Amino acid sequence: MSEISTGEHEETYRGSHIRVTTVPEHELDSGARILEHLALRVNGQPVATRARTVKAAVARGRQVVDRALLDARLLPVLRPLAAARLSAAGLVAAGEVSEGDTVWVYGRGRWRRGQVTRIARVNATVSYVTESSDEVHHKAVHAQDLRRETSATTTPAAPTAPAREEAADKCRHCFRRIGLFKGLWWGSDDDFMCPDGERQHAPRGLWQQRTDRRSPQQLVAAQGFFMCSVNGGTPQRLPAIVALGEVEAALDDGVLVENLPGGAFAIPFRDRRGRIELRPATAEECAEPTVADHEVYGPGSEVTVRPVTWDRRMREHVVGEEFAATVAYGVNGGRYKVRWTGGEGVFTLDELRPAGATRRPVEALRAGSHAVWNTGTRTGDTASRRWPTSPYLCACRDCHARGTRTDLAARPCTPEVEAALSLAQAEELLPEAFPRWESRVTTGRGTDIGVFSRGTAVEMAAAELRAGASQSWEDDGLTLRREGFTTVLEPYRSPQERAAEAEARAAEDLRWEKILADTEDVAFEDLKVGDVLLRGYGDGRRARVIRPAEDFTDRFGRTMRRLWCRAVDGDHEGWVEFGPGGRTLRQITGGRPHTPSLPEDGQLGRCAHCGEPVTWSHVDPAPGSDNAVGAWADGSGGEQCPARQGLADTSHTPSEGTLGLGDLRGWFRRAMDRIAHTDADCRLAELLAHAAVLFPVLDGRADLAAVPEQFRAVMHAAASVTHPPTLAALARRAGHLWEGGAESAEGTKDAFVGCLPEHAGHPAVRAALAQARNAGVPLAVIGRDWRFGYGEHGAQGLFVSPTGERTVECIWFIDGRSEEGPQRPTQVRRLRPARNGALAEVHAALADAGWRVSDKASHATHTLRLLSVLATMPGNRAGRG
Repeated sequence: MSEISTGEHEETYRGSHIRVTTVPEHELDSGARILEHLALRVNGQPVATRARTVKAAVARGRQVVDRALLDARLLPVLRPLAAARLSAAGLVAAGEVSEGDTVWVYGRGRWRRGQVTRIARVNATVSYVTESSDEVHHKAVHAQDLRRETSATTTPAAPTAPAREEAADKCRHCFRRIGLFKGLWWGSDDDFMCPDGERQHAPRGLWQQRTDRRSPQQLVAAQGFFMCSVNGGTPQRLPAIVALGEVEAALDDGVLVENLPGGAFAIPFRDRRGRIELRPATAEECAEPTVADHEVYGPGSEVTVRPVTWDRRMREHVVGEEFAATVAYGVNGGRYKVRWTGGEGVFTLDELRPAGATRRPVEALRAGSHAVWNTGTRTGDTASRRWPTSPYLCACRDCHARGTRTDLAARPCTPEVEAALSLAQAEELLPEAFPRWESRVTTGRGTDIGVFSRGTAVEMAAAELRAGASQSWEDDGLTLRREGFTTVLEPYRSPQERAAEAEARAAEDLRWEKILADTEDVAFEDLKVGDVLLRGYGDGRRARVIRPAEDFTDRFGRTMRRLWCRAVDGDHEGWVEFGPGGRTLRQITGGRPHTPSLPEDGQLGRCAHCGEPVTWSHVDPAPGSDNAVGAWADGSGGEQCPARQGLADTSHTPSEGTLGLGDLRGWFRRAMDRIAHTDADCRLAELLAHAAVLFPVLDGRADLAAVPEQFRAVMHAAASVTHPPTLAALARRAGHLWEGGAESAEGTKDAFVGCLPEHAGHPAVRAALAQARNAGVPLAVIGRDWRFGYGEHGAQGLFVSPTGERTVECIWFIDGRSEEGPQRPTQVRRLRPARNGALAEVHAALADAGWRVSDKASHATHTLRLLSVLATMPGNRAGRG
């Protein structure tokens, strides 16, 4: 059998590798002929497909990946439900079912218990697993063929989303409704972070009422619903527990709540919240089905907008003139983007009310039909006719074309045809296997996050595609980019699923840490016979080189080399090919320790060359400079070994158990060389943490006397940094300086320490940083990644900028900020004493070194607020007349 395949398509979709190849026509040994066809492989496994085109085969591969991911998420829910019985005795008809219900379905010769995962127009899809296998099965049956157990107590409860009724409140930052669950306050989008992504939801203190108010038990026992109207807008239904909680929270804030007839309340807030009116809901309003805020209106819904704006000067809300508009799509939660003749904008549910048709069917959109309405006038002159017979003149609400119904039926609606094409493309991009999707819309003002149904997500993607956005599947999900907007759509994952993925990712990181613990990054040319290298594909398999390298020419005419290797854990052998400049991981041989054990002052040892007893001692080359270095010395105080005369390194080398100075120097140089030729962030962070331990011992010796001050500042800062991305950025900066790069140069991923790169060569800045480093003052590390610009991973420490030839200004960063402007009063009260104390320490360190120092403070505060420290270098000053 001979088979020749050429690659047609290859991609990575949601972490899985999809490859489509064309198999040409060939003949088997038995005489049968196999016609030309497409072969599909997902993660190396063949998948059966009858696709005639590459596009259809890729769609089949994506469907397999989506189904595998969906089954992996359903398995923890379905495993405790696994049960089977031979007959339906004791079961009753399921009746009306909804997604998430536990039902019994007949499959594989038995009645099996599972969960409803999808509901179509007629059938419901039930997913289940057997007791002997974890394979997830799906069966679509009519709802009348489903059964339930007579007693609900015999059915174990399937894991559901966290209940939001344990406690209800509103966030004091973003004013959204939040609920308490397992110690965190969660919003309606199943996230415990505010939309700005920088802080968690904080309650307004709903449950800290006084004893003369309604107790939490009374609020929990409240039944029924209330209708809430904000600034006279459209009423929204709220549970009684939430409505009464709003009243209690307003009383706690000192707001005078007005009692209205019929058990209603009015809360007149004097801020952006405005006037809130609460009244008990009627029986008809209570009987209405519950609709999520993001599903009240759909794209194309005709609404009447009642705009309400906040007059900051008058401190009151102003109601604008009402106008008709059309909903484009939901933005987040209870907000919608609408378009009208004069423009477009975003409004809340309180400012919208339905008017006319709610939504045109998708079939009409794809067919390109008009949204026809009768103008009330007729074609032609009808003034002289008592019984006019001419047809009415109609118009389209979308393309504004006018004519009779017959004329409009013959002409397609161009805007709707474009909408139909974008909808069809969006439906192909978003798989049907995931009913809920999460969106992240990033603009210049920030990031907006929301959770929507698949239909709403399809409409959002279609609107972005019509606006000219480019689409691509990335690690985060479907990414749509256009000027000023970046929209990411990914299948919704609950907090539990995110925690499980984080745990799996941590386990994978731990596995690679174990793999990299005993390996080193080397060039392929350095591999020799007997070396063990780490093979590719991310599986950690290792192979031993058993033949010397050979040269060959590949099919593209390039000169390549290859090594014949044998698997360590088996007898498999094969070629490992590489080109010029290729690198790999090589297993470290011998009993080398993973972390250096630095000797302590006064530690005893014995030189491995001359056999003399040696002692580790700290020597201060300049008394009083606090710049002591360590060395092994014999009984006479000599640091040179007589048995190593004439060698490059003549220092004593102790025997096993401790490290000598030559070993430390070799470790440090090897670590810095790896840093300069490594790109992986995790590897860079590990290498720099290793080098930062060795640098204090070697600093000040002849080998490292020529390193720039900025390199010393980087190593000094690395000793106190624990954030891996920041360590990786520092490692890139250290590698650049180690290779002889200029201090004023900077890379796109580097971090700078203590000053801007263009000021690193300034003599006053360099001297100030050196003095602060010798005094143990932490230096601020500022990176290029804006995600870690503020908070606990932001800049922490001293930052120096020049103000003259011999003068500098020293400021202090805390959590990425050097001033108190954007901070809250509670943060100011906590951080001001810390900043004042740190600047006072800098003042003392520079003053002790002979600098002329003065403090720059603010007089606009009640307490002392130091802004910076101004310092002048010591030296000869011109005499004054």
